[in-house]
Amino acid sequence: MGIFDISRIAVCILAVGTAGQAVAQSMEERFAGKQIKLLIGSSAGGGYDLFARTIAPHWSRHMPGQPTFVPQNMPGPMSLSVANNIFTLAPRDGTVIGAVNPQIASEAILNPDRARFDSRKFAWIGSALRETQVMLARADAPVTKFQQGFEKEMILGGSGGATDTFPKMTNAILGTKFKIVMGYPGTREVNIAMERGELQGIGGITWASVRGTMAQQLRDKTVVIVGQYGSEKHPELPDVPHVPSFAKSPEQKAALRLLFATQEFGRPFIAAPGTPPDIVAALQTSFMKTMEDPAFLAEAKKRGLDIDPLSGPEIQALVDQLYQTPPETVERVRAVFK
Repeated sequence: MGIFDISRIAVCILAVGTAGQAVAQSMEERFAGKQIKLLIGSSAGGGYDLFARTIAPHWSRHMPGQPTFVPQNMPGPMSLSVANNIFTLAPRDGTVIGAVNPQIASEAILNPDRARFDSRKFAWIGSALRETQVMLARADAPVTKFQQGFEKEMILGGSGGATDTFPKMTNAILGTKFKIVMGYPGTREVNIAMERGELQGIGGITWASVRGTMAQQLRDKTVVIVGQYGSEKHPELPDVPHVPSFAKSPEQKAALRLLFATQEFGRPFIAAPGTPPDIVAALQTSFMKTMEDPAFLAEAKKRGLDIDPLSGPEIQALVDQLYQTPPETVERVRAVFK
């Protein structure tokens, strides 16, 4: 190889390095001094809110340009108000993102008129937790073990998402007798109504939220865990009945899976469809770095928050799988909610 060839190689290497540096500088410049509006699809004080507000200041340190993350609550059933906003109105530049209920993915399949988006087209940034939803009840409720729900009625509060859909599904598919009073703004309001004795339980709330916001009630044994919905039993709940195990046929299992599978990405963040790939990559990378940040993990532990992250591409693969659910199963589940 001659001197001329070596010089050409050196110039190419320098050009590639300079181009990479320019991209990095461009991303820094795009977000330096900016704000990223973080729309939270639940009311203040609930589990989704707690996760989002704990993550936001740490995420800022890992995002190029260190923009300020500004949390803003936009409560509504199943985070649909945030999901619809992100899909249709939010700028495609990463400056508006959403912290949403994972059930937006199955809701878009079941009710496209209400969920006016295709979940596959979101830029999935990442999730802070693979979660387990549980049914929670007052200690003096008529049902304290899930199997009792086949014989006794229990009044549950619903605020959208799993609080409504999970007990509705067990009623329709398994034959339980839960009565759901819908219309509460969020799980926080349902929990307050339980404390006042207006309700006897809540049909679907994450175990992480219970540990993070109701630790004292658990210690005082004023509330009990009735059942758990995870794909497997949570290691901290070995004696709590596993709801999917009550399914008696493959058809029942498939119907339950359409809703319960979203627990695999239980605390997801999304950006608008059409967001440039380099911005999506910056959001995804900075999010996963935040999930490994010792300062963040220490604060999460202090707040009682479990962290078990899932990357954006992994969520995308799971959402794509949900869209492959057989049409007959989709119709069966859709009929439940009609």
